[in-house]
Amino acid sequence: MIENKTGVAVPLSALRTESSPVVGEFSSLIEFADFASKSGLSVIQLLPVLDTGAQSSPYSSLSAFALHPMYIRISELSSFQKCYETDTLFKKTYDEFLGHKDDVRFDYDYVVQTKDFLLRKIWASTIFAGGKLITDKQSLFYRFIEENVEWMPFYCVYKYLKHNYLQASWKSWKKEHQNLSKNEILKIWNNEDLQPLILFYAWEQYIAFNQFKQAADYVKKLGITLKGDIPILLNEDSCDVWSSPDVFNQKMKAGSPPDGDNPTGQNWGFPCYDFAAQEKNNFEWWRLRIRLASQFFGAYRLDHIPGFFRLWSIPNGESTAELGHTEPCSPISEAQFTKCGFSKERLRWLSQPHVPTEDFIRLIGNADTTREILGLVCDRIGWEELWLFKPSIKTEADIRKIKLDKYNIDSSIQVEIFNRLAYWWKNRALIEISKNKYIPQWKYYETRAWNTLSQDEKNTLQWIFGENSQKEVQLWQNQAEKIFTALVNESDMVPCGEDLGVVIPCMEYVLDKCGILGLKVIRWCRKWDRPNQPFASLRSYRRLSIVTTSVHDSSTLREWYDEEIKKTGIPACNLRPENFFEKYEIDSFDKWPKKVAFTEKLEPETAQMLFETFAATRGAWFVNPLQDWLYLDSKYYAEDSKSERINVPGSVTNFNWTWRMSVSVEALKADDGLCEKIKNIAAIHDGMQD
Repeated sequence: MIENKTGVAVPLSALRTESSPVVGEFSSLIEFADFASKSGLSVIQLLPVLDTGAQSSPYSSLSAFALHPMYIRISELSSFQKCYETDTLFKKTYDEFLGHKDDVRFDYDYVVQTKDFLLRKIWASTIFAGGKLITDKQSLFYRFIEENVEWMPFYCVYKYLKHNYLQASWKSWKKEHQNLSKNEILKIWNNEDLQPLILFYAWEQYIAFNQFKQAADYVKKLGITLKGDIPILLNEDSCDVWSSPDVFNQKMKAGSPPDGDNPTGQNWGFPCYDFAAQEKNNFEWWRLRIRLASQFFGAYRLDHIPGFFRLWSIPNGESTAELGHTEPCSPISEAQFTKCGFSKERLRWLSQPHVPTEDFIRLIGNADTTREILGLVCDRIGWEELWLFKPSIKTEADIRKIKLDKYNIDSSIQVEIFNRLAYWWKNRALIEISKNKYIPQWKYYETRAWNTLSQDEKNTLQWIFGENSQKEVQLWQNQAEKIFTALVNESDMVPCGEDLGVVIPCMEYVLDKCGILGLKVIRWCRKWDRPNQPFASLRSYRRLSIVTTSVHDSSTLREWYDEEIKKTGIPACNLRPENFFEKYEIDSFDKWPKKVAFTEKLEPETAQMLFETFAATRGAWFVNPLQDWLYLDSKYYAEDSKSERINVPGSVTNFNWTWRMSVSVEALKADDGLCEKIKNIAAIHDGMQD
């Protein structure tokens, strides 16, 4: 039976301490755990801490296993003082680094590059004597390598090559390095002449693992559960995609289907997994990730839980997600369509876009030129003014390869020609994913072919789609149960999952069956089909839930209160406690917070009332971002609430992922008033009965 816990979520990089004033480090957790313990918090939740190289997003990992060297506390290394005292450039660089301690947000590129320089200096000082590599195969360093031999050699060789190629993607390396077998990678790893260069990356991991383990053990000693975050997807430019291609389906990219906010869907650019292939060794690659995480964490968050049921898979070469499909899927055979009265000609009409000449004549002007241009990518149907895309055109990227320079057409017209061709390429009701096997296009009801069908034909197709959809849900359930069973049984950590957004009928059943905590973001838990969309009762939440006020991709509690609830038409006064419970629950709840006036902008007294209300949730864990907890005292309010966000989805800027605390962890720990407020709120939740 899982017990109630209250906690705090924070990026490790955001922890500003007296010992790590520029960017949070593994050892910063020790100071932060003292603050959490004093505040009665029993969970510390981190964002991913894996190596992301030049990418600031912690969800764009270069490795599924390697920790980020950025989090190493350099001053704790044994050779630090010697380097600082004897190496003028080292001292100058380190002092300049500390000069950034007052920056509002940290400079990711600068931090990563500076720490890399300093670590290389220390490595050279520590490992070399007279220009020769010191080797002691019995040392703790080499034992560490041996204990991590399943992934360490491949990561180190990848990092060595990537450094040589000036951090370029492995897909742009020389052919001889792009598609190396594991044995060929190990041959480079064992090359004695390269050892001083390659082993640097193993040494970094040795230091990082030791510092993180020491901090994690301290957190555990205080009775606090440290919760990690395991991203579901990896960057295409990652060690694992390069060295373990069998784990992935590199012909497809992951994303999400079209919806109201994203009419063409989202193409994330990350490679999909080949879960069917992974099942053959009981998902060993995933189980290794869990085993490594268990060295540090008492709980873990699986990112994007719906993706373990099914990934939205988009063919390479498609710029949007419109021609994607779920994987696994249940394709409909030609025989099934034929049985229901659809001829081959009718199937062709539904599955192959019929491009009208007229649509392009209006754009290009000259009929002969129009037909010549269409002939570059299409075949004309007899003498009709309709065209089918050539069999050689496999994706939108193939269309965009054609050259129009010789036609003396204005560049803006050329762009529109390509856009129109791409429009027609995606204008199909059915997608033939293999020979004579079809699935409905996600927006089939908007296509030209669909809208020419009779109502009887539409009804028949929708019946076929509905029957097939039920088969797919069973496929998704079977896949998720197999994966989760393998992962959950691999460790004693508490499994958690980010199950937001997509509604899969079997998802809650599978999470309950596997004992996985889901996520409830209070502002999004609404009765959306009711007038005024009231909040769902906090006591109606699934017991196996982590309840929170905000997430790293959302606004903070303060920005939501000050700005966003007005846009949704919810007056601030509608956040009064009784609106989060049913009437019978109110009558039996004797821990109501004191009544407060609702102000135009969030103030500490209102924040406290909200927290005391939310703490009465039925969800087992109540874990909120550090920024939201700090709204209990106005002296921690930034001038602009937007500046306290961690990430703004859909944007790529230096702002994202670089938030850091405005005060030190030590200052928070010394704030008895803040700690007492948090402790009292934690007591409400931890004392709640299911």
